[in-house]
Amino acid sequence: MGKPRAGGKAGTGGVKGRGYFAATRDPLVSLAVTLPLLLLYNAGLLMPGNTTWNATDLLTRVVLHFFGVAGFLAVNGAIVLGSVILIAVLVRRGQFRPGHWALLCVEGVAWGLLIGFGVTHLMREAGLGPGAGTGLGVVVREVSVVQALSSSAGAGYWEELVFRLGLVGGPIAAAGRLWQGKGAGFKQALVAAGAIVVSSVLFSLAHYVGGLESPDAFTFWYRAISGCVFATIFLVRGFAVAAYSHFLYDVWVMLV
Repeated sequence: MGKPRAGGKAGTGGVKGRGYFAATRDPLVSLAVTLPLLLLYNAGLLMPGNTTWNATDLLTRVVLHFFGVAGFLAVNGAIVLGSVILIAVLVRRGQFRPGHWALLCVEGVAWGLLIGFGVTHLMREAGLGPGAGTGLGVVVREVSVVQALSSSAGAGYWEELVFRLGLVGGPIAAAGRLWQGKGAGFKQALVAAGAIVVSSVLFSLAHYVGGLESPDAFTFWYRAISGCVFATIFLVRGFAVAAYSHFLYDVWVMLV
């Protein structure tokens, strides 16, 4: 019999008691721990007078259109059941610990503060002061605490799924398969840089869809730069950290 792998017992694949940073970079863990954000957002959609619909959420529109509220509830019931089972399996295998959620929120708050104050400072140094709205220059509507939580959860989940996982992670994964060997690293880096810039610009422009906010230089560049930061968080720390950072940042902007 071979020796157990370092950091784990024999037969566990070396993940027994996996640390927080390794666990939260795992794609399966990211899927599991971000499902509560999706459920929180979906719960807000059922509230009377709901104003939390996220422009990047196409799935809910399809489900409601073809299957109605009953289908929407059935889908969410399946998500609840699936998330509970998945998290239980991950905990049993040692791939995730419940206490990691608290650390995920702490890290999310830290990244959110960096974006909120760091990007604002950078914009002011560039000669662009905050516009109307909050002190961060982000225009927000008056919403209840529940609506703020739901709306922020939708932004954290769907916008990171579309703009970071899809528009950044997708091209980078494709480049990794397309180019290998000598000189591949430079080409992959160019694709990564291009994906970050394009996705961040689209992320910023998406906030003007629907006519709730008029475009201006400060909010456009603020969100574009923030998108680059979220993309960096996604690449360095994974989807879950990016989603929770986005969620907690939005909660802070709406309620503080």
